[in-house]
Amino acid sequence: MSELKISAEARTLTGRKVNQLRRQGLVPVVVYGAIDNPANLQVEARELERALHEGGGSQVVQIDVKGGSTHNVLVKDIQREPVTHSLWHADFYAVNMNETQQVSVPIISTGKPEALVAGLMLLQSHEMVHIEALPADIPAEIIVDVAPLTLDEPLKVADLPAIEGVTYLDDPETIIFTLQVTRAGEAEAAEEIEEEEAEPEVVKKGKHAEEEEEEED
Repeated sequence: MSELKISAEARTLTGRKVNQLRRQGLVPVVVYGAIDNPANLQVEARELERALHEGGGSQVVQIDVKGGSTHNVLVKDIQREPVTHSLWHADFYAVNMNETQQVSVPIISTGKPEALVAGLMLLQSHEMVHIEALPADIPAEIIVDVAPLTLDEPLKVADLPAIEGVTYLDDPETIIFTLQVTRAGEAEAAEEIEEEEAEPEVVKKGKHAEEEEEEED
């Protein structure tokens, strides 16, 4: 179970008036879902940023409303100011802790492919994976050891680590990590092929020249 918590207060300002909150370092949020009525709240921007950084982008966050109730929520939408990227608004979805949820979780690589040599590079095709789990079982991230990765054998969804209570929803054959030849590697391989093709031609020319010499004699 995630230990992420955020303190909140009931919000009375709505519409354009919420800019007053933003100038005070507060973020207007809405909580909806498994509650009787949607709730307009306000939270401290720094506290919300901390929760997001620590895994709140996918894990359950506990919202403690001052003088009110507590909500277990998933962050459904985050809006940021386009220039400063400061938090602008957030939508929280209140969940029933006994019902499974479908969410996207980040995929993080660890280790180094043993087959990684000059001319090759590690490529991650998908940053997120879709899972289904009870709210308490949702991980902050999926960590994948890429050491076994080879040029011929990519790592797929089917290769992701088994986590108790977590079901992967994406196609098992979806490729997550691959090793690819860089442009420099392709150029080097092309040069080697040209050299290999040129060597027999040189030998052939040499033999032909010898035959011509014998005819002249």
